[in-house]
Amino acid sequence: MKAYHLTIGLFLLAGIAAGCDNISEDDRYIKVEKPVIDNPRNLMIMEFTGNSCLNCPTGAAVVEQIKEDENPGRVISVGLHPYGSHFTEPVQTIHTPSHMQDLRSQAATALFEYYQPSGFPAAVFNGLKSSMSGSTADWVQRASEALNAMSYVSLSASCGYDEETRSLTVDYDVDFLDDISRKLCVTVWLVENKIMGTQTMPNGRPNFNYEHNHVLRASLNGNWGQELGSFFAEGSTIHGNASMTLDEQWVADNCDVVVYVYRDDNKEVEQAVSLSVLN
Repeated sequence: MKAYHLTIGLFLLAGIAAGCDNISEDDRYIKVEKPVIDNPRNLMIMEFTGNSCLNCPTGAAVVEQIKEDENPGRVISVGLHPYGSHFTEPVQTIHTPSHMQDLRSQAATALFEYYQPSGFPAAVFNGLKSSMSGSTADWVQRASEALNAMSYVSLSASCGYDEETRSLTVDYDVDFLDDISRKLCVTVWLVENKIMGTQTMPNGRPNFNYEHNHVLRASLNGNWGQELGSFFAEGSTIHGNASMTLDEQWVADNCDVVVYVYRDDNKEVEQAVSLSVLN
């Protein structure tokens, strides 16, 4: 009797196994397609420029053209005037009390040492060293290509400014739209616009009434910002803030804040936002 039951059991197992072999791969698992991320990545253009560079006004004009023509509102530009270049040495001007114009910053110098442009002007598109170009004729095309990218990071920021103490606080939220396993950092910059001063023009002559815009003045949280972490779960949010006291010579009405999240391994910008200090 026991042998009989054993024989029946073996036939049943064989039948189950045979039945499993006939189930197609598509029927074994339920496929759940993840939605496509629809979160366009803003473009940040970092432009190495200088008040003694005769081709830099041309570069600045191209950047402004990109900002107006290529998806208005999605292009953020930052002018980098580093120490260590003869293009950025202080020059005579009639627009400052000291009659000397110095647009250099330590934050710009850190970028200059990392990217090492062979000449000025030079532009970097969303942080990648491989995107850097010293040919202004290429910039529009590079910008168009960069603006096609999507981002798994959503970024928002707000400013609080005390006019009496000139203290600025920036709060930001980083939202993750998918699981991300790589080291990310966040940087908060202060840039100033409408700085009237001297600029060497393409004809070699100085223009004493030139308007310098989006000049990087300082970083609120270190030259390379601060680390956010190395793994981020979909749906999670990181809150942060940074603060500083504005220099007396900087005009708060003309200042903007730029917040950007980037990859630590190759400096690629994942997302960036810009807002006025006075909102």
